[in-house]
Amino acid sequence: MLGTSQFAAADAQINFPRNGALEACLDAAFGKWVQAQAELQVNEDPAAQALDDAGVGAWMKTTLEDCRKRAGGGDAASEEIFARYLSRWREHVFDLASSIRRRGGSD
Repeated sequence: MLGTSQFAAADAQINFPRNGALEACLDAAFGKWVQAQAELQVNEDPAAQALDDAGVGAWMKTTLEDCRKRAGGGDAASEEIFARYLSRWREHVFDLASSIRRRGGSD
């Protein structure tokens, strides 16, 4: 099994128009989430097959609400960029899973 201790958490690379508390929160949350999803893929965990657009949408909604609370408000432009970036979630997850496999695969 592959764990987060073996590989550093994924660095999200969302290009926000500004770098405030909201953007930092969204970027960090996405990095942790995509890392976890990629590890499920690498480990061929059945839970990886359960992820779908509806589940990702629910995660995005919860994450946006949480980050707005933490940051003390939202930013429409940053939230739109986050949503567009997350709309390509499969690409991000599978690219990271491929990278993890190239670096050494799972134990």
